[in-house]
Amino acid sequence: MKKLILICLSLLLSGCVEKEIIDDINIEVGVGYDLAEDEKDTYRGTVLFQEFHPDQSVINRTFSGNGKLRQDIRLDVSKQTSEPVVTGGLKLAVFGPEVSRRGIIDLIDSFQRDASMGARVFVATAEEKSEDLLSGEYGTRGNATYISNLIQHNIEHRDIPITNLHIFSRDYYQDGKDPFLPRLKQSGNDKVKIVGISLFHKDKEVAILPVKDLFYFKLLVDKYSEGNFDVKLKKEAYAAVKSISSKNIVRVTNNHATISINIEGIIREYTGDALTRQIVGEVEKSLEKKIEKECLRLLQQFQDLGIDPVGLGHKKKSQNRNFDFKKWEDEYKMLGFDVKCNVVIEETGVIE
Repeated sequence: MKKLILICLSLLLSGCVEKEIIDDINIEVGVGYDLAEDEKDTYRGTVLFQEFHPDQSVINRTFSGNGKLRQDIRLDVSKQTSEPVVTGGLKLAVFGPEVSRRGIIDLIDSFQRDASMGARVFVATAEEKSEDLLSGEYGTRGNATYISNLIQHNIEHRDIPITNLHIFSRDYYQDGKDPFLPRLKQSGNDKVKIVGISLFHKDKEVAILPVKDLFYFKLLVDKYSEGNFDVKLKKEAYAAVKSISSKNIVRVTNNHATISINIEGIIREYTGDALTRQIVGEVEKSLEKKIEKECLRLLQQFQDLGIDPVGLGHKKKSQNRNFDFKKWEDEYKMLGFDVKCNVVIEETGVIE
C-alpha cells in the first residue's frame, strides 16, 4: 500500500515540473557586465552560451543586451535567441572596469537570489570590457570552462587566494573584512591571463594589486600550497623555492597587529656550485626577511587605502566580546604592524 502511494505521488509531482530538454534551451555559462555607453545607469550585459556538436567540438555564442537590472538584460537577450535562456550552468561572472569602480553589489545580490545558481561561481574583474573578454576563442572546451579552469588552477597551484561568489558575498557583509577578486586580461584572441587582484572597499574597486605582490598577499589571506619564489643569494646565485604548505596566525590588540607566517618548502633549483647546509640556511633567512618586508609593505598600503582585505577587524571582533566596529575604523588608521616569518626547507635533493 505504501509503495502504491509513493508511486502515485511521484506521478503527480512529475506532472508539476516543467520539462527542459537540453538541446532546446540556451544554458548561460558565462556573463559579463559593462556600463552602457549611451544610457545612464544602464548595464551592457554579455551572455555566453556554448553549443556542443556531435564531434565534441564547442562553439561559443555570445549575445548582448542592455538593462538597468540583471533581469532586464536577460529579457533583452531572450528576444535575440530562438530558445529559452536558463542560468543553472553558470560558471563565471566578469565585471568590466567601470562597473567594478562603480560598485557590483546589486548584481552580486541578484546572483545570490537566483535559486538555480551555485554559490561557487567564479567572479572576476576585467582590465578592459568584459564583452571583449568573453567574445574571444579560448581552448577547445569553451570560453567559460577555459577561464574558470584558469582561475581554479591558479587558486590550487599558484598565487590566487581562494575566491568565488559565496566568499565575495561573505566578505562584503562581514564587518572588518573587505573582499577581493582576480583580475583578467585578454592576451590575444586565444588566451586570457591573470594580471593581478582587484581590491575592494565594500563593493567598489579601489586598487589593483600587481602580479609581483600576489605571493605575499596569499600568505596574508590564505593557506598556501605549491607557491614558488626565487631567492637571490651572494655571488649572484639563485635558489627556486617551492612552498608546499603555509599558514598564518593573526593576533590583534588595541593598537597593534602581529602576523606570524610559517612556511614549509623545498628547493627545486639552485644555480650555485654546491648546495650545502649553510646555503640552505641562507635561503631560509633570505626568504624570511623578504616576506616580512613585503608583507609589512602590503599591510601599510592597505591601511593607507582604508581597506582591510586581511580581515584584521574581523579577527579582533572574534577575540573581543564587546567589539565596536565604528571605533575600530578609527583605530585601524593608527594600527601598528609586526610580521614574523619562519621558513623551513624540508627537502633539497642531494646536499654536498
